[in-house]
Amino acid sequence: MLSWPDVIDLRTVGIMIIMTCVISSMVSIVIWRLNRPMAGLISWMLAAFGGTLSFLAWVAMPWLGREIAIPLNMTISTGSLVLILDGVLRFRGLIPAGRLRWMTPTAMLIEAVQVIVNLNQDWLRITLNDMLNSLILVAMIAALLHRARRDERTIHLMIAAGTALMVCSYLLRIDAALGAPRGTFRAPGDPAHAYVFFISLLFILSWTFGMLLMVNLKVHRALADLADRDPLTGIGNRRLLDRLATRSLAHDRAGLVLIDLDGFKHINDSFGHDQGDRALIWIADTLRGLIRPGETPIRLGGDEFALFIDGTGDSSDLDGRVAELDADINGRITVGAGFPLPARVSIGAAAAPADGSTLDALIMAADLRMYADKHGFRPVAEARS
Repeated sequence: MLSWPDVIDLRTVGIMIIMTCVISSMVSIVIWRLNRPMAGLISWMLAAFGGTLSFLAWVAMPWLGREIAIPLNMTISTGSLVLILDGVLRFRGLIPAGRLRWMTPTAMLIEAVQVIVNLNQDWLRITLNDMLNSLILVAMIAALLHRARRDERTIHLMIAAGTALMVCSYLLRIDAALGAPRGTFRAPGDPAHAYVFFISLLFILSWTFGMLLMVNLKVHRALADLADRDPLTGIGNRRLLDRLATRSLAHDRAGLVLIDLDGFKHINDSFGHDQGDRALIWIADTLRGLIRPGETPIRLGGDEFALFIDGTGDSSDLDGRVAELDADINGRITVGAGFPLPARVSIGAAAAPADGSTLDALIMAADLRMYADKHGFRPVAEARS
């Protein structure tokens, strides 16, 4: 019966892995150049380079000698795995920039020392190497699956599956190394070594495709978020309001508060549009600081703002919320901010289903109450009936 090394030369597989790592390196360079501010990409790019160098050292063993090739191969491989883990932690925001920079050089130093010390004891060198790498990969799986959002779960599970296969191949090789009589285990000649090589190829492919998908998803999210944000103030825009209303009004429980800045035109005319923009940003920041769970601040355009409230249908509660916003915002305007602010804000609100079951109906009802407030009269809850 033929073993894997008899069917396919492992050096050939090593060359295939090198070619895959080169492609992965090129992909990571392109991704990094297009998305430089994105955290974690540099670590992944360096990991791809490291994988290439690692298997180059292994293939070049006849020329370098095992005293140089084996330490290079195993040390750089471990460093590459730690870099992938580092990239995952940074990409997912689990560690801030600048933290755990010591992780990669420390792991490489530990691996280099143990490989050099145990160079002529294949079973011990392989066992310690595979145990360390398995721990790194398990940490990688945990980082991938930790609080994964629904839209990214499938991608993370695919990468985690490839990573879990890599762990299994390491465990298989550990079992082979520990199970063989002392002095008889030979890494290149054991079938378990072939499993590690083949699974390494799958692991690199899964990470390359996974990296592409994760970055694409993150870019898609960022673009969607930009489309829902007012570029000046950073709060939601009319597009976001439409989406929130479509979802909430399906259950007929939503509230809408409209806020208009009185005297805003005077700021633009007398002090310039830069000061007008400062006033708009100040109002947006004030709203952002006053919101409660379920509330979303919106800039409709010009000097008109809104507060969308998900899950409220009680008119009396909404009137109480309007009174609080009136006191808070107009009270802060009275105190001042060191630059021109509107004279006051006028506020009107509407609730579904009492005032209608569509966004247009809520806007119309809230608009009428807002203009009534602008002229000194705010209707109470009974006026809605």
